[in-house]
Amino acid sequence: MGRYQPGQHDSFIKCDTPRCGASNAPEGSAQYDADCWRCGESLGGKPEPGDELVVDIVDEKHDGTLVCKTDGGFVLFLEAEIATIEATVRVTAVDETHGEAELVDTES
Repeated sequence: MGRYQPGQHDSFIKCDTPRCGASNAPEGSAQYDADCWRCGESLGGKPEPGDELVVDIVDEKHDGTLVCKTDGGFVLFLEAEIATIEATVRVTAVDETHGEAELVDTES
């Protein structure tokens, strides 16, 4: 691909890789690539409903809903009572900024 110029679209994907931070084309655009143009690391992207993923449980909301993050940094909400920091979940719904999931298995 090659260097991406952020002014081409209304939004862009910023690479989360430490010491990179390059701006990349958004999903759905002709210039989109699943890997960063600068460092080559995966940009993650949004999961689709039905995908099974291993997530990190990073927080708990006041109502008990668990806040989880995928490897790519996408936020999923999980309604489950578990005491682990990782879990396998199935994505049930996704919108632009976050999604919902159901518990499949807890990690040992």
